[in-house]
Amino acid sequence: MKWKLKREILPLMAIILVGILSFIFYPTLPETIPSHFNKDGLPDRFAPKSQILLIYVAFIIFLYLLLTFLPMIDPFWKKIQKKYSLFLLFRDFVLLFFLFFYIIILFSAKADKLQTNLFGAGLGFLFVLIGNYLPKLPRNFFFGVRTPWALASEVVWRKTHILSGWAFVLGGILAVVLSLLKIKITLALFAVFFPLLILTGFIYPFYLYRKLQKEGKIENPEL
Repeated sequence: MKWKLKREILPLMAIILVGILSFIFYPTLPETIPSHFNKDGLPDRFAPKSQILLIYVAFIIFLYLLLTFLPMIDPFWKKIQKKYSLFLLFRDFVLLFFLFFYIIILFSAKADKLQTNLFGAGLGFLFVLIGNYLPKLPRNFFFGVRTPWALASEVVWRKTHILSGWAFVLGGILAVVLSLLKIKITLALFAVFFPLLILTGFIYPFYLYRKLQKEGKIENPEL
C-alpha cells in the first residue's frame, strides 16, 4: 500500500493544530489544570498543565498511527485493502473529533467547567458522519459492529451495518438536538447511544444470524 501525502493532509493538520494550540494556550493556563471532570462537568481531579498537554499531543499521534495501520494487520486485509481509503476516512473523522474535544478541554481548563453540551453536540455530529459510511464498510475485525454474529456472515454484516448506519445518523442528530437544548450529556448519551448499541450491536445481528440458520442459509461461520 503506497503512502500518499494528499490523503494524509487532513489528519496531519489535526495533529499540527493540537501542537499549535498547546503552544498558544500553555502560557495562559494555570500551573495545575483539571485532568478529569464529573458527570456535571465540574473538575474532580487535577494535574500539572505540562503533563496534561503532553498526554493529549502524544495521544493524537498514537491514535493517528493506530488507526492508519490497524487495518493492515486485519485477517481480512486481502479482502478489504481495496476499501482502505474508507478506513482512513473513519480515522479522519475520529481525529477531527479529538481536535474539537481538545479545544473544548483547553477552554474548559481556563473556566474550570467542561462544556458538556458542546461535547455532546460534537459526539452526535461524529455519529452522523460515521453513520453515513457504515453501510459501505467491509467485514473486518477492528471497525464497525464487530459482534460474533456480524463477523460470522457477510449477509449479517451487510444488513447489520445498513441498519446501524441509519441508527447512527438518527441517533447522532438526536444527540445534537438534546445537547443544544442543554439536556445533561449523561442523560442524552444514555437515552440515545445505549439503546442504539443494544439494538444494532446485539439484538438485530443475533436475530438475523439465527433466522438465516433456521432457513439453512448459514451452517458454519464464513471466514
